[in-house]
Amino acid sequence: MERIRNLMHNKKFTMFLFFAVVCISSTFAEDTFGLNSKVSILVNLISSPWVKGIACIALIIECIGLITAGRQEPGMFKKFVPWIAGTIIFMAAGTITNKFLAVDNTTFNEVMKE
Repeated sequence: MERIRNLMHNKKFTMFLFFAVVCISSTFAEDTFGLNSKVSILVNLISSPWVKGIACIALIIECIGLITAGRQEPGMFKKFVPWIAGTIIFMAAGTITNKFLAVDNTTFNEVMKE
């Protein structure tokens, strides 16, 4: 009994158990509170061409900043890499979620017109 009590006080075990319950419950849930439509709208917003264009401009600015600031301070590369990686992941987020969630291809503008 003491061993079970100590296990429940372990933060890592508790967080793992909580994460497992959340993953399992969302697997068996069917369109709770209309989340599928809301997720679809969000994914379509992230994968819209104008958002990808803004992210592409941000990526170009980050790369230019890396080149210009890297000449002055060699350690600046470590500060720019997370921003560049985050921008690339953000640009790919719409495609990744479309593959896993099989979201329909309605555009954000069509949904907002309704």
